[in-house]
Amino acid sequence: MVVKPDDVSEAIEALAGNGYIHEGNLGIEGREAFEYEGKKHLQTHHLYVCPEDSAELKRHLAFRDYLRSHPQDKEKYGNVKLGAARKYPDDIEKYIEYKSPVIEEIYASMGITK
Repeated sequence: MVVKPDDVSEAIEALAGNGYIHEGNLGIEGREAFEYEGKKHLQTHHLYVCPEDSAELKRHLAFRDYLRSHPQDKEKYGNVKLGAARKYPDDIEKYIEYKSPVIEEIYASMGITK
């Protein structure tokens, strides 16, 4: 969810009123993360609120656009995500850890480092 910088707090409150739990930025400046209240097992996506001027948003969009134009890396990333989901269906930390090396490899191919 992309919002104006001044509207981040309002977006967080609105999502909380609709059953989402605000998890903070989880160590990544420029995005706010959410999970479903009491329904973690039903979570099919990660919801973030990002101000429109966020460097993290720009990085996410650059990653998406890169994958759209590089089918081999898109397939590699898709496979690692599926593998992570199968191996760690109930452990988001392990899921993230499992796919992080491929993400960093793709960012390096793009010339982007954290």
